[in-house]
Amino acid sequence: MMACYKIGDLIKQGEKALAECFEPIIGAKFLMMDLFDLTQMDVLINQRLLSEDERVRYLSGIEQLSRHVPLAHITGFQLFYERKFMVTPDVLVPRNETEELVQLVIDKFQQRTSFVDIGTGSGAIAVTLALELSALAYAVDISPDALRIARRNADALQADVTFFEGDLLTPLIAQGIKVDCLVSNPPYIAQSERPLMNDSALHDPAIALFAEDEGLALYKRMIDSMQHILNSHALVAFEIGHAQGETLCAYINHRYPHLSPQIVQDINGLDRILWLEWCE
Repeated sequence: MMACYKIGDLIKQGEKALAECFEPIIGAKFLMMDLFDLTQMDVLINQRLLSEDERVRYLSGIEQLSRHVPLAHITGFQLFYERKFMVTPDVLVPRNETEELVQLVIDKFQQRTSFVDIGTGSGAIAVTLALELSALAYAVDISPDALRIARRNADALQADVTFFEGDLLTPLIAQGIKVDCLVSNPPYIAQSERPLMNDSALHDPAIALFAEDEGLALYKRMIDSMQHILNSHALVAFEIGHAQGETLCAYINHRYPHLSPQIVQDINGLDRILWLEWCE
């Protein structure tokens, strides 16, 4: 007789294992749902039975969670703006806070017709905005491995995005491309913060996490050269670290005294987005 296992029993087993490793036990349920395409109601009803092979697969995932491997790296995808994005160790796992950046751009895009996403990673921002706005979409990343994943996500979700490999704004400047919106969630963590980070976050590629100058280096480089790629009245929106807003606003005001950068807090009440409207 084929062995069958109730999902509820396996979730309880997973919760116990995660608790012993001081990992959030909610991961046991999310892993079950993501691996086997189950809903909250499926878990509540607890009628689904798993085969021996499925049980082994689930418990292997629990073991990885216990070692602080991110759930998305186990399942191979992350939901972002209600769409599934493929992720691998080559890209940053898209965060909930970044959905707020995307929403701000959508809300303020208005009559604009083009944008560029700098440091696209998995392509989550660029693909989402391309689909939500039906705008001319560009995306840039310095990592060829990240661009491979971004292109696969764009193809899978049928988003029309033009991708460039290169350093920040350089590919657009080289080709004389100008846009109505610059959006970016660049690496912004200072190297000095590495010891304070949890083990799960450190599974993301370092190139997508850390930046020099206390995490400000890439913002400053984009700010210094953004005039070369922005059309008049363009929108600029950056995701930022919670303690970086004041410093970046001061840098922008020093570089462009006529601009008025604004800071928006995230759902947790932390400074998370810097945005401005460009004018010559």
